[in-house]
Amino acid sequence: HPDWEGRLVVGEINVGCGVCPDPRFCPHRRVLGIRGLDGCFAQSFQLPLANLHRVDDLDAQSAVWCEPLAAALDVGLHLKPGVEVLILGDGRLGALIGLALKSHHPVTLLGRNPQKLERLRALGLATLDQPQGEWPAVVEATGTAEGAALAVQLCRPQGQIVLKSTVARSGGVDTNRVVVNALQVIGSRCGPFGPALQALRSGLLDPRPLIDEVVNLADFPLAVERRGGFKVLLRG
Repeated sequence: HPDWEGRLVVGEINVGCGVCPDPRFCPHRRVLGIRGLDGCFAQSFQLPLANLHRVDDLDAQSAVWCEPLAAALDVGLHLKPGVEVLILGDGRLGALIGLALKSHHPVTLLGRNPQKLERLRALGLATLDQPQGEWPAVVEATGTAEGAALAVQLCRPQGQIVLKSTVARSGGVDTNRVVVNALQVIGSRCGPFGPALQALRSGLLDPRPLIDEVVNLADFPLAVERRGGFKVLLRG
């Protein structure tokens, strides 16, 4: 569409049937790079105009965080106000969830990578490198099959667990413990872009310190090989 040519945009990744009220939960949905739609590493990819948000007013290095930040902010919608939170996982999503929650909740992040944990402490997050204690709320963002079981283990009776990871195989979760301890287990997936864009535009949340490097598109193989950081951006 001519009105959109040359504009800086971000795109919501779920494309529904057009009838379901929320495309995230449409049984016939297509998902960019995941289900029925080529992703951004293809030679070309498509999204409907309805999925696009203009972000010409934002720095591109901020705007690129919109989709994962929307997913991170969705976690806060499910938590009791002010509850203390343990986040499992020191990857990009775990870090974003910590940044998104820390203004409203006491947050501690459990991870394994010393360099990542040091960077997160510099951003004002408390960290742990070993599981310990019982927590009133646990957010699982490990990206592993074992993460849910660890969340159940670390959640105190009548606590809340928010699950973010989707994995190829499910780990063994002690459902007896879920029942006996009356745990509230909630799934959280993609979030709406509106709150994420508002947070970025207001300066309330700045994810740019999580960027490790910006490389030219021609150096794409080097970017893919990069390990141990949070985010490598490609410059087109």
